[in-house]
Amino acid sequence: MANAARLVQEIKHLLKQRGVTYKDLAGELELSESAIKQMFSSGNMTLARLDKICEVLALDLSDLLQLSEASAQRLQALSIEQEEELISDPKLLLTAYCLVNHWTFNDILNRYELTEVEGIRYLARLDRMKLIELLPGNRVKPLIATNFSWQPGGPIEQYFKKEVQGPFFNASFAEDGCLRLVKNGDISAVARQQLLERLHAVGQMFDDTVREERKLPLDQRQGTTMVLAIRHWMFKAFATLERQ
Repeated sequence: MANAARLVQEIKHLLKQRGVTYKDLAGELELSESAIKQMFSSGNMTLARLDKICEVLALDLSDLLQLSEASAQRLQALSIEQEEELISDPKLLLTAYCLVNHWTFNDILNRYELTEVEGIRYLARLDRMKLIELLPGNRVKPLIATNFSWQPGGPIEQYFKKEVQGPFFNASFAEDGCLRLVKNGDISAVARQQLLERLHAVGQMFDDTVREERKLPLDQRQGTTMVLAIRHWMFKAFATLERQ
């Protein structure tokens, strides 16, 4: 991705992260919403407008450039072959999930039925896949970009539909901390797009919360999944690997 395109992508991510819509930004820049959309789709921004956007985001331009550069060095997607490798081995998939959620190697060994030798082997595989950087002492540095996504219709998405989607929704959602919200009504395409932008902001808020909660001890956190519904839930393939 060219530097300019990467910068625009980082701005889009930051706008979603802060819940700033194109309409909000248009008001700040004294432009029409359609002009803002055109500016982002073309990637054509003057330095003055870029500086104004940074002001809205409460960033210096140098901060924005550093964030964009850091994002470029992180993994944005796996290949089809790498996704197939992940789902071929539940223990590899489990290890990847834990590490990108900032578990330590010892946390994983203490919680799940993995030997140290197995765990080290999985660390090495994930390091080769560039999902993590393996550091001395079996410490790891996750290498997932903020805009990381699975291959559309790829092995992980198909695996999710087959193994995760059904079991997740097959519950009453009556417990505390659970919600399944279903709404129906006739709305315009414009209104639907506005709702989509707000839902993306909710998704970003979830990611921000996950990052904030990493400072808590592991025993104070529970695996949580949100698909326009939220409840405490653990994937069965992972649950069967827990130590008794």
